[in-house]
Amino acid sequence: MCESEISVSLSNETPSLELIEQVASLEETDPMALPPLYDAIDPEALDSLCRSSASDGAMTEPTVHFTYCGYDVRVGAAGDVAVSE
Repeated sequence: MCESEISVSLSNETPSLELIEQVASLEETDPMALPPLYDAIDPEALDSLCRSSASDGAMTEPTVHFTYCGYDVRVGAAGDVAVSE
């Protein structure tokens, strides 16, 4: 099996939109053809966590891990997104 990974740091987009685009790219499909992200995680809460972590100067940087469309997703506090098989 070929392992694919896409990782982007500090995009101008929200982490939720960035991960949708990364998964769509890996799947070679339109982002609108993917299942709702809300089925895996609350996108507003994810984006909010990244916004609040980046602005409060926290000593620790939380990372959220979850599965979406069969991909492992990691989103860091700074909004960096990594999607891998």
